[in-house]
Amino acid sequence: MKLLWWLMPVVLVLGAAFTLSRWPVINDVRTGETPEYPDIQPQYLPAPPEQVYEAALNAVRGFGWEILEKDPATGRIEAVATTRFLRFKDDISIRIQAAEQGGSRVDMRSRSRVGRGDLGTNARRIRAFQETLQK
Repeated sequence: MKLLWWLMPVVLVLGAAFTLSRWPVINDVRTGETPEYPDIQPQYLPAPPEQVYEAALNAVRGFGWEILEKDPATGRIEAVATTRFLRFKDDISIRIQAAEQGGSRVDMRSRSRVGRGDLGTNARRIRAFQETLQK
């Protein structure tokens, strides 16, 4: 029994170290600008910017993010997402513009207001948004 009490803190520390080592220690992820996540790139869609903008607004609403500012003329959406467990506020910026090859280009930034690391939350948020917008 005494061995188990000694072993418990060791297991907890090792588990926490493993969990934390899975994600880079950053709290700001931007499409095409975050070397730690080379797969997160601007999204190109064949639809015109006005149509993609409306789809993006619907996606933002669907995720339950609070819209702070929206400007269809410039293709910008500013929002805040609240994390489920600790209720942290994360800032989101989305920009939709005409792509050079036609269609639309969507850039996104997700940034945590608190802490140095986000355990991958911002990257997952961008991936989920891009997946939803693709549909």
